[in-house]
Amino acid sequence: MKTLLSIIFIFLFFWNFSQCPIIPTPSSYKETKGVYEFGIDFPILYKSTFPENLKSYFKSKLHEHLTTDIILHENEIPALVFKKIADNQVKDYYQIKVSSNLISISYTSEASCFCAINSFLQLIYQKDGKNYIKNCEITDSPKFEWRGLHLDVSRHFFTVDEVKRYIDLMAFYKFNTFHWHLTDDQGWRIEIKKYPKLTEIGAWRDSTVNKHYTTNPRTYTVEKYGGFYTQEQIKEVVKYAQDRYVTIVPEIELPGHARAALAAYPEFSCTGEKQSVPGLWGVFDDIYCAKQESIDFNKAILDEVLELFPSQYIHIGGDEAPKERWKKCLNCQKIIADNHLKDEHELQSYFIKQIDAYLTSKGRKLIGWDEILEGGLSPNASVMSWRGTEGGIEAVKQGHSVVMSPGSHCYFDHYQSRNPNEPIAFGGFTSLEKVYGFNPIPKDLNEQEAKLILGAQANLWTEYIPDFKQLEYMVYPRALALAEVLWSGENRPKLEVFEQKLIDCHIPLLQKKNVNFSKAMFYPEITVEQIDGKMTYSLFRPKSKFDYYISTFVNGKRIQLLDANGNEGDSLKLSNNFYGRSNSFGLFPKKMDLTYSISSFDNDICLTYNSFNFDIHNGIGIPIKFLTEPNEKYAFNKELALVDGIQGRIPWNSSEWLGFDTSNVVLEMDLGKVMKLNSLDLSFLNDISSWIHVPQSIEIGFATEEGKWTMGNNSKLSEKSHLELNQKARYIRITIHQNAKIPEGNPGSGHTPWTFMDEIMMDLE
Repeated sequence: MKTLLSIIFIFLFFWNFSQCPIIPTPSSYKETKGVYEFGIDFPILYKSTFPENLKSYFKSKLHEHLTTDIILHENEIPALVFKKIADNQVKDYYQIKVSSNLISISYTSEASCFCAINSFLQLIYQKDGKNYIKNCEITDSPKFEWRGLHLDVSRHFFTVDEVKRYIDLMAFYKFNTFHWHLTDDQGWRIEIKKYPKLTEIGAWRDSTVNKHYTTNPRTYTVEKYGGFYTQEQIKEVVKYAQDRYVTIVPEIELPGHARAALAAYPEFSCTGEKQSVPGLWGVFDDIYCAKQESIDFNKAILDEVLELFPSQYIHIGGDEAPKERWKKCLNCQKIIADNHLKDEHELQSYFIKQIDAYLTSKGRKLIGWDEILEGGLSPNASVMSWRGTEGGIEAVKQGHSVVMSPGSHCYFDHYQSRNPNEPIAFGGFTSLEKVYGFNPIPKDLNEQEAKLILGAQANLWTEYIPDFKQLEYMVYPRALALAEVLWSGENRPKLEVFEQKLIDCHIPLLQKKNVNFSKAMFYPEITVEQIDGKMTYSLFRPKSKFDYYISTFVNGKRIQLLDANGNEGDSLKLSNNFYGRSNSFGLFPKKMDLTYSISSFDNDICLTYNSFNFDIHNGIGIPIKFLTEPNEKYAFNKELALVDGIQGRIPWNSSEWLGFDTSNVVLEMDLGKVMKLNSLDLSFLNDISSWIHVPQSIEIGFATEEGKWTMGNNSKLSEKSHLELNQKARYIRITIHQNAKIPEGNPGSGHTPWTFMDEIMMDLE
């Protein structure tokens, strides 16, 4: 049976673009009258020295993109001319001109020629079994120098062939930097010949935690897991990337995230204690000791890394390094005293400056996560800003170059839809739309400061990505949105134009390349609103030019729906400009499982089958006054999120939780009249690795008249808290007390912890 995507794929043969089909969108695209039709013979003329890797790439990819056989050969009377032009344009500039009898590709560099080839391939379309390109003129160059994708191979290992495929796909969409995260607590993945135990011991763990880090109780799959790349394999991948004009930036983590290395060589820790490679995600207290022997150990490792990777930048991590061991370590405390350092943060700076000076002496540049700013940063270093953009702004103000990679927009291990059936992910919510709306240059920077923003990259941490199929699902099509941001900048098309281009051309193209991309953009969404005082749950159609039918069930029983015109039906059509709305759920059972199925216009099975779990309580829809506002990043449907009956899930998706980045949270609720409040049930999120902590305590206030409060006693809180109250009131004030700072030894120590809360369930009479 055909799926909807198969139907979309058929449309590849019948498209008719009014917009440029290329992603990322070129600087200038102008269609002219007529088309170029491919025949069996395709002669090519190279007007200057042309690299063999480009010839090979072009020939193989052209055969992939055409639906008919073609003979490519070199000839003085060509159908296609490659011509190098003077490099007096902006960096990596190229031109494409297509007429009915000749195609010309002009380029300023080999890298720009590679980009031009990939743009040219995206121009090809099929109709009636033949291959065409519309006559057009294109001029193009990128906005940003650093257009990156990251891959963590430490938590889950990927083969050489899988890494090559990752590079091939990113290069096709004009990413030029591959950040290869090769070492971490859970696995050391690069052969270092001077220290063979790094891979003999550090590349293997005996178990891996099941489900999510926050699952309680935790269980483990107890079996050996791991792998590593030999130096010959590294060279092979580096060469493969170079042939696609992708620079590989290796990451060797220090001083934190070092448990795999210390499992192999415990003498470079503070305690010398022998420990295994952990099978649990998170942050660990055991990091490299700051003694000179540990620094020299890392320098020797970097000597071999530099031989393998010709990249200008070497990433040293520098993030999430707890200082608990350093505080108790005699060696570390002696270094602090001998070098007149203020504290352990300056000790980390001392450690990193040693490595920075070493890399500088080798003609390379250090780059690290924004924590390397703490305690001072040497002038030569660059910063990758992941904890928002603030670290990047601070680094720019100090004169450092910056790559923006904030978790809010660039973490592809986050959920990408609000569909509760999404596969397990780290947490958070980073949709296609959110990625597309990213601007790597903060508004706080002036024109000169903005020049220090090299670009941006998306990060893919693989705690919850066990195989390459899931990897592709998390990256695509979000990577295409980021490609537009980094290549076209503020000149990229409007979101709806990009989405239509995705549907018309690049979803079929990804399918043709057998990419297991996410279908999140096609999922219908459920939204909650109050209309005429009634809670209403609405199902919105996905982004697509196709019609859908929707059927809805409660506890397995089909229910009637109302469309926008008030018409009832078991299955209602959601067409191009129609938004379906269900009846109010006010009279349904307290425990309710809502499911709905979607089918395409010809009754074939469509993309998704969704399920929402409801707890219908008699506090649903009660107005809430936020005396403490949630952070705007985590305030989806703020007015109803805490009283909509939809339980927040774990692992968390931010659309179901409100997030507060303050020490105290104060809310007031108006019941409309004096009622007896028997009890309250509250839900809080506990995800320490994301700086989200369960608050310490709660205080409930009551008032029968506005402003006349009687405050109750403080009660301790847990993830699921039940409070017996038995109070009469019209107004309720909830005051939640959080820790002022995250304790030492935890991720984000010293910062204000987040409070994430969801449903406030009331028993009223």
